[in-house]
Amino acid sequence: MKRLLAFITIAFLCFDFAHLVKASGSISTLSDHSCTFRMLKKGEGCFLYKVEAGNFSIPVYYYLPNQLQANTKVVFAMHGEQRNAEDYRNDWRNIYNHKGSDNPNFILLAPQFKQKRYSLATGYNLGNMFTEDLKILNPRNQWAFTEIENIFDFVKRSTKVNATNYYLYGHSAGAQFVHRMVIFMPHAHIKKAIAAEAGSYIIPDQRRDYPCGFHKETGEQLPSVDLKTTFSIPMTIILGTKDNKPLSDDHDTYKCDAQQGSNRLARGEYFYTQVKSIANKKKEDFQWTLKKVTAAHIVGKKNPPIEDPMLVSCAAKEFFAELTGVNCQ
Repeated sequence: MKRLLAFITIAFLCFDFAHLVKASGSISTLSDHSCTFRMLKKGEGCFLYKVEAGNFSIPVYYYLPNQLQANTKVVFAMHGEQRNAEDYRNDWRNIYNHKGSDNPNFILLAPQFKQKRYSLATGYNLGNMFTEDLKILNPRNQWAFTEIENIFDFVKRSTKVNATNYYLYGHSAGAQFVHRMVIFMPHAHIKKAIAAEAGSYIIPDQRRDYPCGFHKETGEQLPSVDLKTTFSIPMTIILGTKDNKPLSDDHDTYKCDAQQGSNRLARGEYFYTQVKSIANKKKEDFQWTLKKVTAAHIVGKKNPPIEDPMLVSCAAKEFFAELTGVNCQ
């Protein structure tokens, strides 16, 4: 009997290891710095999510509470152009640490879309919808937006959390990612979205050139968009009032960017005004809001530069009404 049990145990362990190797593509990809394919454990960690549409993985930095509850929320934090997802995970954890809560009731996920697989602004900011020349529309299962849905499904299966939707936050390049995902994937499981301090926006208008609008002169056209559902998704555009200085040429990736304004504050205000006008003309249920806070884009003394902590605090307040002691003025 003991031999039988030992055999069964060894067989199970071999099957489990083989499953991980199969998921990774090869044994050599089982780790990525501090990330592994091990199951999520309580506290902070990092796992590698195998992308179904390619032979590579996305590192996902996470926080898992000590105990999952019926109302445990799932929050995604999308990094900026530095692709420093771990810092964004830590920023959200610090908000709660400073408020005296050692065990906040949410699962935090900060996926890292590396330049190697999601290069330039096309691969990440624009959601990898098109090839780098913006001519060929990628299959939907290759969109970076789609991976958020897939990671959510994976975490639900792994943790047995009861959440049926998630909260989506993005800063800078991540804010470009978030508001475009809301527009092009409105049927995703997004409960509420926040786009903080984007440097460029897409306005659902056929008279404006892509990626700042819906008009494309060359290559394949944009997929159809359900604006009725898009506008019904609660989304907050957070802008820092300190970001009223002209942006450098580095932030004008496309020729249409400067048409939206010379700084992040002006561009965000312009975007919100234009989109609200479109929704009103269509008589749609417009659930987007604009929030201005006394914040800057980044804290420049950090290396790499990180988002202004007030942006995270105010975003957390949008997601968690019970959070106290947060100044969002």
